[in-house]
Amino acid sequence: MIEERGKVIEVKDDTALIRAAKTGACEKCVSKKVCKGITDTEMLIEALNPVGASVGDEVIFTVGASTVLKAGVTMYLLPLLAFIAGVVAGQVAGGSILPGWDADLLSAVLGFAFLVFTYAGLYACSRITERKRSYMPTIIRVV
Repeated sequence: MIEERGKVIEVKDDTALIRAAKTGACEKCVSKKVCKGITDTEMLIEALNPVGASVGDEVIFTVGASTVLKAGVTMYLLPLLAFIAGVVAGQVAGGSILPGWDADLLSAVLGFAFLVFTYAGLYACSRITERKRSYMPTIIRVV
């Protein structure tokens, strides 16, 4: 679990807008879409507010480790596997299914095509998961 500290600057319904310092963990975070950079050192984060924090409160918020792990697998491993599958499919298709075609060229084209389709699929899925609150940071306590 990644824990960070920030100050609540606005409360809306069951979420809060938090001003926090950027850390090294920010670049790898799955929830960075809900964060808005103010400067190079500060950001605004929209987080779930189950503890009822108020404007001006110093809070600790968190993103679950499993969420970060799932995001890493989804963003790095899945496209790599899709690229490899495209290359293998190109070698198989070029060698036996489409004789006369250059297997290496077909492998490169299919590898990149699978990669592009995977990223397009991930983009579409990210639009869906943006609406889910399971990836949002959560305030766990008021300091």
